[in-house]
Amino acid sequence: MNDRVRYLGGLFGAKFNLKFHNELLPNPLDLSIRGMYFFQELDVRLGDSDFFIGGVYSYMSSDTKLEGLDQASKDGRLGWRVMYDTRNNQFSPREGTKAGLKVDYHRKAFGGQFDYQKYNAYAQHYTRLSKDWGLGVRGDVKSISDNVEFPASIYARPYVEMRGIAAMRYQADNTALGELELSYDIDERWTILGFVGAGTAFNHDESIAKSQVYYTHGGGFRYLIARQLGMRVGIDVAKGPEEWTTYIQFGSAWN
Repeated sequence: MNDRVRYLGGLFGAKFNLKFHNELLPNPLDLSIRGMYFFQELDVRLGDSDFFIGGVYSYMSSDTKLEGLDQASKDGRLGWRVMYDTRNNQFSPREGTKAGLKVDYHRKAFGGQFDYQKYNAYAQHYTRLSKDWGLGVRGDVKSISDNVEFPASIYARPYVEMRGIAAMRYQADNTALGELELSYDIDERWTILGFVGAGTAFNHDESIAKSQVYYTHGGGFRYLIARQLGMRVGIDVAKGPEEWTTYIQFGSAWN
């Protein structure tokens, strides 16, 4: 419908083996989450504007194991979102802005066993500094209500999501982060890039001004694999506070 309606949905099963970090623990704990996840997302353009309004429903049935604790759970979510999107490509944008607000209600009435809320405000901006040089800027803020119960408190709390930092490494009630990415086109197909970022995680009873800031940096390349779709793929190598990490990227790292 000429980009008037955007839909994303799926059903998948997976098992994640992670490390659970907590400031009260001297060492991280082994965390395993196995489950099925079903989701439906729909966004509708408002008239001829660049604004979209949409909703999402998801259901997750999972088994969480944390150092001897083993608990099955169900989590149902219904949410709404507003978005502003002027990007020139949804896969690998090079110009334009994407910004929005998401509010998700996790409720027993939606098929789960928990009652809590999550909030997310974000913005991404892409611009061309010249024919060959490009700049991307990203900001992201997440928050969760303080009534989340175990085991949802393990996987649902926001964490600093940046290249160079492991998933769930820095987790709290609130997170805030920003990134800059500078790219250079070698030719029509090949692009190299470098990026830096900073993020923090803090609880509701803590001040963001006193929270620790975690920095990342790295570089990578992109190859225009599908010219008609504008799809670029490549590899990023990033360094956070603790380790180097390699990522295989399909499109933008911020999608």
